[in-house]
Amino acid sequence: MSHRKFSAPRHGSLGFLPRKRSSRHRGKVKSFPKDDSSKPVHLTAFLGYKAGMTHIVREVDRPGSKVNKKEVVEAVTIVETPPMVVVGIVGYVETPRGLRTFKTIFAEHISDECKRRFYKNWHKSKKKAFTKYCKKWQDDDGKKQLEKDFSSMKKYCQVIRVIAHTQMRLLPLRQKKAHLMEIQVNGGTGGFVHYGEVTNDFVMLKGCVVGTKKRVLTLRKSLLVQTKRRALEKIDLKFIDTTSKFGHGRFQTVEEKKAFMGPLKKDRIAKEEGA
Repeated sequence: MSHRKFSAPRHGSLGFLPRKRSSRHRGKVKSFPKDDSSKPVHLTAFLGYKAGMTHIVREVDRPGSKVNKKEVVEAVTIVETPPMVVVGIVGYVETPRGLRTFKTIFAEHISDECKRRFYKNWHKSKKKAFTKYCKKWQDDDGKKQLEKDFSSMKKYCQVIRVIAHTQMRLLPLRQKKAHLMEIQVNGGTGGFVHYGEVTNDFVMLKGCVVGTKKRVLTLRKSLLVQTKRRALEKIDLKFIDTTSKFGHGRFQTVEEKKAFMGPLKKDRIAKEEGA
């Protein structure tokens, strides 16, 4: 500032520089948690789609705190997480220069949602992706080669990752092109505005999440072991707000709105047309 005569700490985090539009929508996972062979085999990351925000009422379970056993209102973000489909596996070997790809094996049947990711214009293309590769699963020589690749991956690879894609047909979005991601395997009332109904599994996160509605979000397992009491607190939900987020919503359900508003003109017209 021009009128300030002394130095002052800078404002804003340098971690978000450069402040410009990202070159990619989907978040990239650059590191995964360390493998723990005592735990069952599981994925360490997942993809979800931001639906919107609402608020909840919950009872705080924090002994020693002033708000213990009291109800608090908190803002939450709903992230829809439909099941992902695994279409391939990648094996990595450790070298002095880091991880290097050893083998990549794809599934026999790959959906069009996944194939669309490899084309710029799906409608005009010949749609020949993976047609030659899928024939390996149908002849004896190809099957022997795939079995050999599997056995060599088990023998030499230190890291195994799966190639998984989202199922766009389960979401209320116009996009048909699935999002692909490599994930490390360890161990062993009308819905939301500008999104629609949440019909699949979902994650409820406290507070807000970066990004607009319909934005694909990358969820990764924490690299650190959470030991703080706040992170391990038991969540006891009392109420989830389902009022309309378009304006000042008052009604939690459609039945509640009909009981309050009574018969409307559009209902009478629809009834007359049906008769």
